[in-house]
Amino acid sequence: MTGVYILAVHILIVVIMYVLMKAHVLEVDLFFFAIIVFIPLWGAVSALIITYLVKAKKSGSKKDALDNMSGRIEKKEIVQAPVADSENIVPLEDALIMNDPKVRREVMMDVLMQDTGSYIHVLDEARMNDDVEVVHYATTAMASLSKEYELKLQEYSVEYSENPEKEGLLDDYINFLGQYISSGMISGQFLEIQRTTYHQLLRDKLSLKPNIDDYAILSKSLMDGGLYSDADTALLTMEKNWPNDEKLWLLRFRYYYDTGAGSKVNEMIEKISNDGGFYSRQVRDVVKFWKAKAQG
Repeated sequence: MTGVYILAVHILIVVIMYVLMKAHVLEVDLFFFAIIVFIPLWGAVSALIITYLVKAKKSGSKKDALDNMSGRIEKKEIVQAPVADSENIVPLEDALIMNDPKVRREVMMDVLMQDTGSYIHVLDEARMNDDVEVVHYATTAMASLSKEYELKLQEYSVEYSENPEKEGLLDDYINFLGQYISSGMISGQFLEIQRTTYHQLLRDKLSLKPNIDDYAILSKSLMDGGLYSDADTALLTMEKNWPNDEKLWLLRFRYYYDTGAGSKVNEMIEKISNDGGFYSRQVRDVVKFWKAKAQG
């Protein structure tokens, strides 16, 4: 019954916010209104904060920019970002540190019209910007992108539960969930839930076809989540099946370092230093760094 009351209050708040928005009392657009609908209470509070800052002229901006975002102004001169590729990130980062609110807002709007997935880390930084409208645009883009990820993950989850043997499905599910986890968009308990699912999917795949690459991915993710006992179990399996692979050496080195096993770290460094075998540049750089650190 409590849930019904909470839902009723949320619906009432949404209706009030919609009326205020249409009356131009609330300084948000339809794009941001989705946040009010899908994020109870905090969405409405954010809208009120933005309205206060805009009306108090603390954002250094004009409402025309918001109108452009929602499509109510069809033609307006804005800064055109370069074509969608990896080089796009540089102009956006430059824009965020420029002391020009107009440029920052215009670049952000242009980014939102393109593939925001290429700008996740920049959007995350933009949410800390001192321009309230830049924060507004970045928050809107991140919320929209996060919603897309969640909906896609739901599709994968349902499809995998109904047809786990579908060719390529498990790989696609694992890759997509891994991308979501590493994006930086999620944290806290929700991140741990997604990690748990990710680890189980990797174990499902390894039960079908054991290989060192997936064991390496699993071990690293377990350590990222602080699950060192489980990571040790995965590393022991790697040591049994692929004892001479450098991926194992690098992961085991990290494991000993993270768990404070200094003597084990030194043993590994000495072994590589005194071994006449060939090792990759990455391994040699790690050994060189730690030997220099010990001497310094």
